[in-house]
Amino acid sequence: MPRPRARLLSGLLYVLALVGAIVGVMTERHMLEYVCRPVMMVVLSLWFFRNSRRVGDRFTLLVQAGLFFSLVADVGFMVSHLDEFNFVIGLGALFVAQLCYTVAFADNVIQVGGFEGLLLSLVMSVLIAAFVWFFTWDLLPMVDFDMRMPVVGYAVITALMGVMASFRYLRTFQNSFLLVLFGVLLLIGAESVLAVNRFRRPFDLAPLIILLSYAAGQWMIAAGSLTHVLDPDNLLRRRAMDT
Repeated sequence: MPRPRARLLSGLLYVLALVGAIVGVMTERHMLEYVCRPVMMVVLSLWFFRNSRRVGDRFTLLVQAGLFFSLVADVGFMVSHLDEFNFVIGLGALFVAQLCYTVAFADNVIQVGGFEGLLLSLVMSVLIAAFVWFFTWDLLPMVDFDMRMPVVGYAVITALMGVMASFRYLRTFQNSFLLVLFGVLLLIGAESVLAVNRFRRPFDLAPLIILLSYAAGQWMIAAGSLTHVLDPDNLLRRRAMDT
């Protein structure tokens, strides 16, 4: 597992970058936000890479790609006030990031297989997909016509990400499952607030809620993914298969 001191240092840097980004957004100090928001994802990506590189399987590479495209999305959203097209870039990058997470979770489900916990996985999947569907359906009339197809596509991949996270139940370690699932739910929450704030009714606390939920969600996904691949028993099995 990740070394406690390195994990503490990375966590501290992540929190400091998050605080700086929040201060920058809430006080409209854009330079502070421009520095701290990308640093937040860079720190998380480097922490994940440093601890997962000895594994280097498809799952970790997909999660790493998801973190990278999340960084690209952050930059796009961050400068969307300068040009409307930057918001589309951010949306597209986050779509790719969530696609990477979805494929990673699906790979986990396929590799383990089995039917244990299938009923509960189905229930969670239906609840998540229903929320995304009804939320998007209610939001669409307020979205510009040219943006409707991207929003629908984004909603589909968001629902699939939640579904695949749900189907990891009993196909990974409990801590990994819970961290990833709650991380995905926090991402869905952050994206829902972003959509409401942009397309329906802007409100003052939206940037704070979005940043906190997004930062916590990304950290949980990264930490849960590391828990999945760095379990000591899992590493021993990998070594045995390689010899």
